[in-house]
Amino acid sequence: MHASQPEPTPRRSLWRILHDTRLPLWVSLLLILLLIAAFAWQRAALERAQAQLAAERQALAAQHAAARSSLQEQLRQGLVAQEREALARFGTVLAWAVRGELMRGNLDQIDQYFVELTRLPRVQRVLLADQSGKVLVATDRKFLGRPVTEAAPAEVLMLHQVTVQPGAQGGRLVIPVMGLNARLGTVVLDYAPAPRPQGL
Repeated sequence: MHASQPEPTPRRSLWRILHDTRLPLWVSLLLILLLIAAFAWQRAALERAQAQLAAERQALAAQHAAARSSLQEQLRQGLVAQEREALARFGTVLAWAVRGELMRGNLDQIDQYFVELTRLPRVQRVLLADQSGKVLVATDRKFLGRPVTEAAPAEVLMLHQVTVQPGAQGGRLVIPVMGLNARLGTVVLDYAPAPRPQGL
């Protein structure tokens, strides 16, 4: 004869367990309320965690945007500073070239220099004024023999060193041409703004 195997006990529901244990009704209701409260607390905790995560993501995105903007501004300022330095060096070299030709009275050679300069992508206009402010050489011929103040402010005649004057619509390079003891003239070069690098 085969040994009899015990019959598996059927799974009982929570309600059935509560019913079979014959707990008082108020205890059953209390347990149900505790279960509902635990579920609500867990759901609220999950929603708080999700809200905190969303806030952290938003703060991180704002920090990233601020850092990127700051880096772009630093790069832009660095490019502006490099351009000013390069223009000042170029102005010093041009002052020496113009000085030599001016001392020899060779205005035609200076005119050729200036015409070549206007072939560079950003150079718009170049002129040379004498000590009194009269334009001696100009790539824009309408200024020849006219006061330099028709093309630039009078302050350009007062500057005693190569000066870069940047502006929103380009800029101006003012180059005093000095002789041994006195100022021989002033070169004024107007240039267009540099193309904006991508991402800045």
